[in-house]
Amino acid sequence: MNNSEKNVEIKLSVPMIIILGLFPGVIILGIAFIFSSPIFGLNFSIYLSIMLAIVFGLIPIELGILKYFALKNNKKIKDILLFREKIPLKKMVISIIVPFIIALAVFIVISPLELKLWGNTFDFIPDWFKLYKVNFGEINYLKISLIVAVIFNGFLGPFVEELYFRGFLLPRMSKFGKLAPLVNVILFSLYHFFSPWENITRILAVTPLAYSVWINKNMKIGIIIHCSINTLSCIGVIISII
Repeated sequence: MNNSEKNVEIKLSVPMIIILGLFPGVIILGIAFIFSSPIFGLNFSIYLSIMLAIVFGLIPIELGILKYFALKNNKKIKDILLFREKIPLKKMVISIIVPFIIALAVFIVISPLELKLWGNTFDFIPDWFKLYKVNFGEINYLKISLIVAVIFNGFLGPFVEELYFRGFLLPRMSKFGKLAPLVNVILFSLYHFFSPWENITRILAVTPLAYSVWINKNMKIGIIIHCSINTLSCIGVIISII
């Protein structure tokens, strides 16, 4: 019995898939708001607030959900994470490089265009909660923000997200047929409630990654691509400041 055939007893209904896909995002949004709000919170920059939301929300919540399902089935977390098939090195490299290049190109080219496309749609969101409005030169605790960003947004956050979305949820979304990776990515994008103006960009950028994981039945592909993209983003921020 291979990795993709184990633990098929953990079946998720469509409503449960939607709830599991979006619920962590609600927690992340709430924590980011508490840290960043100048009225009800700690008045941290939204950049640091989102990094802290990854630390105190994303990682413990998603790992907690995985732990819950593992304990419920008398297994360890690693046992309920599927898509761990071994593939030839050459195929692995190609399966990583192609989606990575597409994702990088989409984030560079489409992201600024999407922001213009939305126009004033998100004007109801205060400027202090908009990442693209951040002036890094005015951020208090800048060094701490960047260190937390590299560690948690560059590595640990995307690592846990891939375990959760592509290692746990995606293999159990076969009821959606060939659209399963796309549905998975749509949920993944929408769960970023703190940046809805990037939904189109995220969906276009991450869909090739999800299909590569789906086709190869290997979640390591998603982990490597996701961590690489996020790390490059952190490096880009650091370079822009320097």
